[in-house]
Amino acid sequence: MWCSKDSRLLIIVCLLMAGTICSGQYHPQYSQYMFNGLAINPAYAGSKEVLNLAALYRSSQLGNSIEGAPVTQTFAGDFPLRNPQLALGLLVFNDKISIFRQTGAYFAYAFRVKAGEGKLSFGLQAGFDLQHEDFSNINIKDTDDDVFMGEVHNTFMPNVGTGVYYYQSNFFAGLSIPQLLAYSPNTANSYKGKPTLSNIMLYSGVTVPAGRDLKVKPSAMLQHIGKGLLFDANCNFALFREKFEFGASWRSSNTLVGMVQFRFQSLCIGYAHDYALGKPSAINTSHEIMLRYDFKIMVNAVNPLYLR
Repeated sequence: MWCSKDSRLLIIVCLLMAGTICSGQYHPQYSQYMFNGLAINPAYAGSKEVLNLAALYRSSQLGNSIEGAPVTQTFAGDFPLRNPQLALGLLVFNDKISIFRQTGAYFAYAFRVKAGEGKLSFGLQAGFDLQHEDFSNINIKDTDDDVFMGEVHNTFMPNVGTGVYYYQSNFFAGLSIPQLLAYSPNTANSYKGKPTLSNIMLYSGVTVPAGRDLKVKPSAMLQHIGKGLLFDANCNFALFREKFEFGASWRSSNTLVGMVQFRFQSLCIGYAHDYALGKPSAINTSHEIMLRYDFKIMVNAVNPLYLR
């Protein structure tokens, strides 16, 4: 098999990630998780108390020069129902790297109760991941290689997740397991699911007034992935009545993140730049753009099965 230098680099990255992608436990990584709550916890649904829509695009620096570089697209929407205890949400994502693509869609349901000055929400989500492997896109010199015979594999993997989320005006905390089933190869072209607790997320954040028009927003996340732990510490600063925010994060994978966010009434635009220390320059940078809009309306429905 022959390939260029850039292609060899991409193949190495794919091999490093293939173990998690093929296990059916892969969950996209987000730098702006504190502003994209439904992507990590179904209990987040309805916490804005209005119809909330968000779209996110994340791309590695590889995308500037190599076809098939890591790219993630996510759409999320959630809203409370007329019954203040109930809320619904929808999460759709598409994650691609080289010949591997994973697409998922999940419906979220949240039951919320008052707790002190805030609300405690219990969430469930159900949906599926569709894993697509296209070996036909690999250019090889040895056309008789049995490993690369142009096969296309599509694997449908249903899954469920759960979470709990507590929030008030200046504090939030969540614990979630987005996927309760892990898939591993069963036969040559099939996967078998089994219960797992290998993807657990624990996170929290607080808003602290620090002057006439300055708020400090520290937050942190501890994520258990497979057999390892990933820690993320973040601190944002909000100015001009929270119309402008900027901050930075440090991730235990030796990654630094800078982020900035602008708010125009109900529209929020966010950008994050990841820089992985100690990695080759071709794969050490990622860009993440987020758009979020809060509609000042509520859904006039009492029962989540009857939205009229």
